[in-house]
Amino acid sequence: MVYMPTPRLRLPFLSQYPASIDDKGRLSIPADYRHALPEEADGTIILTLGSLSYLNAFPLDFFNAVWNKADADGTEFATLSSLERDTLLLGEAVHRTLDTQGRITVPQRLLEQAGIGRDIVFMGRRTHFTIWDAKAFEDHRKQLRITPGDAWQRLIDQGHKTEHS
Repeated sequence: MVYMPTPRLRLPFLSQYPASIDDKGRLSIPADYRHALPEEADGTIILTLGSLSYLNAFPLDFFNAVWNKADADGTEFATLSSLERDTLLLGEAVHRTLDTQGRITVPQRLLEQAGIGRDIVFMGRRTHFTIWDAKAFEDHRKQLRITPGDAWQRLIDQGHKTEHS
């Protein structure tokens, strides 16, 4: 019998982690998230504005896959709607490679646009993670209008939609 090594497990981005941004604008990515970055990302993440007061942090390989799918034929750049989308999502995006201590520097303009102060919360979203201002995250959690049971049901319903598509 030939020994076959187990492929590297890819852990999803889960949970939430409180943290702080230092005086130089650096933040330390939680160890669980650093370990969840796939090798293909090469320690690089893409920061973009979120739909609320947070930043999205995508592993490079996932970010590229999303954009490649959105512009599969290579002509999407010619539409006005793609220009508007790209102005907000790509024009404001930055790539950051983790330093040897697992930190990145976030541009001040992104922090200001997302309303993020010194105290932050990382929140996992399976394929990526988000960076919130700590108070905004707490306010968001208080405003949730669903129960954990509702959330599980939405996940189940989404799975049924995918099966029947």
